[in-house]
Amino acid sequence: MKLDASFISQFAVGNLTYVLLIISMLMTRMFWLRIFAIGAGVVGAIYTWFWLNDPISTLWELIFVTVNVVQIALASYRNAILTFSPEERIFHRLMVPTLEPHQVRSLLRIAEWRQAEPGTRLIEQGVVASHLVFLRSGEVSILHEGKLVGSCGGGTLVAEISIANEEPATATVIVTERAHYLAIEKRALQKLKKADPEIREAIENCSRESLRNKLVQMNVAAAGIR
Repeated sequence: MKLDASFISQFAVGNLTYVLLIISMLMTRMFWLRIFAIGAGVVGAIYTWFWLNDPISTLWELIFVTVNVVQIALASYRNAILTFSPEERIFHRLMVPTLEPHQVRSLLRIAEWRQAEPGTRLIEQGVVASHLVFLRSGEVSILHEGKLVGSCGGGTLVAEISIANEEPATATVIVTERAHYLAIEKRALQKLKKADPEIREAIENCSRESLRNKLVQMNVAAAGIR
């Protein structure tokens, strides 16, 4: 049976709407979710207008498109008016590069830049950490049961395990070289992660990467001792 060209076109356009919607649901970033949702709405409006002759469905498809366009425009405006200091840009680039600027600003609102002199204990073994620490510069030593097991320099996270699991820290962290760091308050961070899944994913990803890097460094150091 020879298929009519009009039927093939209708079949393809009709199904494309749902394909784009499914793809949008697979996106991990809100921007791309909305882009594919807009595509689905536009294709849906074309389908309901030209093939179904249904003005009501077409209207709602266009409203759906408009809502997503407005949301993208608002997010772009919020990003455009934000400015970051050099150290804030480094935090964005190294720790949460997948986040939009306005999301990074939300993180920075619950954080505080601090200085710490050598000998300062940032984390105490057996005590639940109160802050997630991004070490911008300086150096810290990591001790377990009083024994040195590693060290960290600028560009690393500290207390990620204790914060993630809300359990007592498994090691003590002591500043050995004057440190400049960003302290993100734990309770406020947990609320922010619940409110914004993208922030939660970004924090979890950078925490896993930080932990992986520390394990690699510790293994290399252990191999050197042997």
